[in-house]
Amino acid sequence: MAGPAAAVVAVLVLAAAHGALSESSHVDFAGAVARGRTRSAPAPSSSWHGGNSTAPALEGCGCEPTPPPWRFLNEKLRSLYPVIQAFKQTITCDPLGVTATWTGTELCDSFFNGTTYYKGFYCDYPPDAPGVLTVASIDFNGFGLCAPSLAGFIDAFPDLALFHANSNNFSGDVPDLTHLQYFYELDLSNNNFSGAFPDSVVPLGGLLFLDLRFNRYAGTVPAPVFALTVEALFLNNNGFGGRIPDTFGSTGAQYLVVANNQFTGPIPRSIYNTSATLSEVLFLNNRLSGCLPYEVGLVEGLAVFDAGGNEITGPIPLSFGCLRDVEELNLASNQLYGQVPDVLCLLARNGKLGNLSLSENFFHSVGHHCMELVRSRVLDVRRNCILGFPDQRPPLECAAFYADPTKHCPFIPHIPCDLPGYKPPHPHAAAEDAAPAHGHPHQGQGGGN
Repeated sequence: MAGPAAAVVAVLVLAAAHGALSESSHVDFAGAVARGRTRSAPAPSSSWHGGNSTAPALEGCGCEPTPPPWRFLNEKLRSLYPVIQAFKQTITCDPLGVTATWTGTELCDSFFNGTTYYKGFYCDYPPDAPGVLTVASIDFNGFGLCAPSLAGFIDAFPDLALFHANSNNFSGDVPDLTHLQYFYELDLSNNNFSGAFPDSVVPLGGLLFLDLRFNRYAGTVPAPVFALTVEALFLNNNGFGGRIPDTFGSTGAQYLVVANNQFTGPIPRSIYNTSATLSEVLFLNNRLSGCLPYEVGLVEGLAVFDAGGNEITGPIPLSFGCLRDVEELNLASNQLYGQVPDVLCLLARNGKLGNLSLSENFFHSVGHHCMELVRSRVLDVRRNCILGFPDQRPPLECAAFYADPTKHCPFIPHIPCDLPGYKPPHPHAAAEDAAPAHGHPHQGQGGGN
């Protein structure tokens, strides 16, 4: 059932997003890198990693002596050598011994004579110099490196397209990357970044993938963030708060996760404008409130919608019956009420719905077609106010909720799509089923514990 597995759903969405993007690069230069088909330099001669010809060490760096220019494959790689060596000196922990491979003049991740060189640095040929190999991608995922700053490092690779650094201990400010003309993927997830949202990310017009999850960022998210051209935007598991900007509807993202933060206010009704692109969106475990927007049902391509663990109220809009592609729908642990509509449950027969979690709400009944989903365990309605169902809220708790005049959201009887096999109820009856008003026929009736 979906209710207890909300966190698992989030992980699956994130994994799916990573997989989808790694299979479809949008920048030819780094496409091979993104798909793991990296091209390194020709096999180096032994003189590349030995010999007596050396130059003075980098000033004030404590690094190994700088090799002479002729030992590098080209000038681009030679200019990156001191950048890597200087950053190496700032590393304060390296549990896997990765930086020990950052030696010699072969700057592309390679294996030669039983030795790995420059683990994490991948090379390709930039469009403006098709015959000149250079570092196109840096992938430090899972290395566990510690460094106080990335400034002066990733911003010093002029041809960099990707920087992935999941599961390290990096911190400090995100440097200005606007001069990196090919840059389109930034993954800083599961690190130690803190403070306000990194403003340096906002001007990155070519960014297609942004992952800041599992850090200690806080404060509001600037409105322009949702106008970025990203296909995947992961901001979950930080301390972001305040209202989600109305520019949310400007996003072109397919995968958008803002779960496990401190966002307040309603889900923006502008979500309707994402209909052409949005596939999976996770709002779970925030402090969102207000009515469940009718406009969500107009986002035709939604496959996953998760708003569990908030304070959202109202009936489920009938427009949700138009989400023919939805597979996972989690609205558990909110303050939703009324009847679970048949139009929603029919998605299991006419659409792709395989998991519907509505537990920990205040629904008083379920539609006829919903009964089949309860029996097949597709629909979870535990801890509601449904008479005769097991594991429901105490009657007095249900009565107190339905007597509260502040719990009111408009009911829109219109269904904005054609639904085969669905006969809409009389508008007055439908509105009565959706109403939380005092004196409702099911008021105060729960199944007990």
